[in-house]
Amino acid sequence: MILPPFRHAIMKVVGLAVLVFDYCIKLEAEIDLIWGRKWDYIRIIFAVARYMPFVEVPVDLIYTLGPTSPRLCLSLYQVASWLNIIGTVAAESLLFVRTYTLWGRNRVLLVALLLLALGCVAGCGVVGASTLSLFKYQDPPLTTSGCYQAQRIAIFAVSYALLALAETVILSLNVFQAWHHRQRQGSRLITHLYWDGIIYVLCILAMTMANIVVIGFLPSEYAESINTLQAVLHSVLSSRLLFNLRAIIQRRHEQTIVSFTETDLQFGCNISLHQISPSIQSI
Repeated sequence: MILPPFRHAIMKVVGLAVLVFDYCIKLEAEIDLIWGRKWDYIRIIFAVARYMPFVEVPVDLIYTLGPTSPRLCLSLYQVASWLNIIGTVAAESLLFVRTYTLWGRNRVLLVALLLLALGCVAGCGVVGASTLSLFKYQDPPLTTSGCYQAQRIAIFAVSYALLALAETVILSLNVFQAWHHRQRQGSRLITHLYWDGIIYVLCILAMTMANIVVIGFLPSEYAESINTLQAVLHSVLSSRLLFNLRAIIQRRHEQTIVSFTETDLQFGCNISLHQISPSIQSI
């Protein structure tokens, strides 16, 4: 029988393996599509979302397998929580920016997304502040190691419920845009771009919902079992969405150059990036 702390460790190691594997297979795309570009707010957000898990996962492993002091456990939990929050906010910001861009930088949508983001952050802050004092640690059983949480704090699932709300809104906006684009019989590349967003955001949302179930309904020893994996998937999938967006823009740009060389200037102008709005090209 695998004891609970080691179950946690296995899930955290799985998260680390996914993170490292994805980084290795996507490093070439990152170099080609991200590196060498000027530092703007999108690249800063991407860097935080992409690399924060490389700091968070080791802290989570120490928390799970290392010390047994209740005081040290609380300190490690606070550090890991802040790292998780920063990484998740950055990953969600990439989703928000991508959605805002695909909607043609609609200012009404921008205000709505900002209000949604502020509401979710404020709600999570209230939940976090009210539950911090409830976290109690005790010495683990003799056969286990790491931090041992004494009780389940189901209200903490509210934070993930707010996160799920934001992701549901993003998913709905992506579905609407994909449907609208299909009605216009647009480019297959752009259709692929929309469906990438739907599938990836759906995966992120499913992981968030799974975490709500684990925290809200399972025993306390399982409460943090998939936190690390969720943070990793947020990072991996949100980064891939940015890679895919820039790759499609690059392919459309290459197609336009070929069109200019094979046809006259007028024809080349007619088929240039008309399927992709200037707001998307600026990403």
